[in-house]
Amino acid sequence: MKKILFWSIVTAVIVAIYFFLKVTFSGSLVLDPYLINNSFLHVKWYGVIIGSSVVVAYLLVRNQLLREGVKEDEFIIAMVVAIPFAVIGGRLFYVAFTWNEYFKYHINQILEPWTGGMAIFGALIGMFFGGWLYLRLNKNASFKYLQAMDALGMVLPFAQGMGRWGNFFNHEAYGVPTNLPWKMFVPPLYRMPGYENFAFFTPTFIYEGIGDFLIFYILYEFTKKYRMKYGQTFALYLLLYPTLRIFVESLRLDSLWLYSLRIDQVVPVIFIISGGLLFAWIKRNGLMIKEA
Repeated sequence: MKKILFWSIVTAVIVAIYFFLKVTFSGSLVLDPYLINNSFLHVKWYGVIIGSSVVVAYLLVRNQLLREGVKEDEFIIAMVVAIPFAVIGGRLFYVAFTWNEYFKYHINQILEPWTGGMAIFGALIGMFFGGWLYLRLNKNASFKYLQAMDALGMVLPFAQGMGRWGNFFNHEAYGVPTNLPWKMFVPPLYRMPGYENFAFFTPTFIYEGIGDFLIFYILYEFTKKYRMKYGQTFALYLLLYPTLRIFVESLRLDSLWLYSLRIDQVVPVIFIISGGLLFAWIKRNGLMIKEA
């Protein structure tokens, strides 16, 4: 009965999303990036969605680690340490490669990530560092670094899939002009320079969102059925998500660039190599879960 109810809800959500996208992609409904926008308060959908994805990630990671015997208070402190590093890392990474634009036009928004402009790989690096720093400060923690990274790596794709909807409401992170049946209308105000005469673009947020949820399913099943050593799920995440990102990034118009290189294709290669090396190291030297 529970399965029937679950799949009924999932089906209803998918149908609702389909009709919602149908009217927005056609241009019949133009979304306002602001949930609240008045003289007293300015709240963007982007910030609400990103914040919600962080809460979901926290709850899912918490659930996984509690099943593994991790003390909840230690995990909460670790997240309090890691999340600010993720926000700072994501924002600084983005601003660093769009510095000219921010310096000339938006210097007052550099410290306002809720206005849009976060780099996922910067956020990941910040979060990985924050978790490492916490365990350096608390050497008697009830969990190991790779154990926590496994739980984080498993749920990150789900949260990332949610977060892509923030880009959708912001009318950003879309791809090249297209005439595909699922082409997405972008209002003139939000079209990239040089593409003002095009109305329909590739909805890359959908591509990455679907890929993210698929990766989440793969990592969830792997963790539940096949993980034998701490770090294996994390290593697999480092292999799968960056591979997806390299593909999606090839279609986007708003990539961060370093000379003629797309940053979000170069950094994923580094992540993939790191994931492969980590997986090989764990196979030889990793700690069996039952030994912890």
